[in-house]
Amino acid sequence: MDKPGNLGALLRKWKIGRWQAIVLAAGLAGLVLLCVTSFPRSANAAGAKNPAQESIRVDLTAYERQLEERLCGIVSAIAGAGEARVMLTLDCGSEPVYAVQGKTDSKHSVSEGGSEESLNANKEYVIVGSGAGEQGLVLKMVEPQVRGVAVICRGGDDLIVRQAIVEAVTAVLGVGSNKVSVARMGAAE
Repeated sequence: MDKPGNLGALLRKWKIGRWQAIVLAAGLAGLVLLCVTSFPRSANAAGAKNPAQESIRVDLTAYERQLEERLCGIVSAIAGAGEARVMLTLDCGSEPVYAVQGKTDSKHSVSEGGSEESLNANKEYVIVGSGAGEQGLVLKMVEPQVRGVAVICRGGDDLIVRQAIVEAVTAVLGVGSNKVSVARMGAAE
């Protein structure tokens, strides 16, 4: 076989002209580039979900547990409440809010009978990535809404303690008092 530095001799042996060799090299480079770009991307590739989008995903059960623990700490700190347990239910999972782009056209015309105004809006989702990696651009994740709260504590039968607990829970979670239940903890607990 020929030496690696002797490309000209190899081309003459195969009877390939200079222009043919250039076209052949460009074609091979194009094939290599096509093969490289068609490989599936890894998690660290540029087209993958960025860390900001990953960090705003909310694990529903972990979110629920965290809220319950924090709320239990607040309820236990209320004078007269004593030991407490809290359970809450969430309406649904977290929901993404996608970026949209568009334009709004407003036309105003005056006729003999009065004025007319027309509004035309065209909006499209902002897409990032390409090919199979296309996805909408997530601006933020809306946390799930609290559906109801049950609080069980030692002082749950005292009306003043019960009112203080309901006020604290409604203030912290932004739910109505009709969604909060307070009861006294049983002796076996």
